[in-house]
Amino acid sequence: MDLGTILFIHGRIANAAWLYMLILAVWNVVNYVRGQGLDGNMMGALAVGVLLMLTQAGLGLTMWLVFGFPPISLVHVLYGSLAVLSLPAIWVYTRGAIDRRASLIWAIAGLFMFGLTLRAIGTAT
Repeated sequence: MDLGTILFIHGRIANAAWLYMLILAVWNVVNYVRGQGLDGNMMGALAVGVLLMLTQAGLGLTMWLVFGFPPISLVHVLYGSLAVLSLPAIWVYTRGAIDRRASLIWAIAGLFMFGLTLRAIGTAT
């Protein structure tokens, strides 16, 4: 794979990431309003979100370390690092809880990740 292809994929995953995080946030708000906690579907969606962020970070590191294409700014690296670490950190914070309160926490986390991905995109252009 060449640098142009990786740049293209990195950009498309970035667009998918902000949209995905927004959907997760809204889904958790709906669960919270309904008085529901996390179910298996949400747990799977959160795992996909983590994999999405890890893939995005892996592509970014590949561009930087393999192709020598440095990030536009180090703030972009900071946002990327936070994106990778935030979801697992929230899992640790909630201690794996799946109650109604956990839905609210994950809704806030989804909104945070939504904003974080938009900021990362903003610093990359």
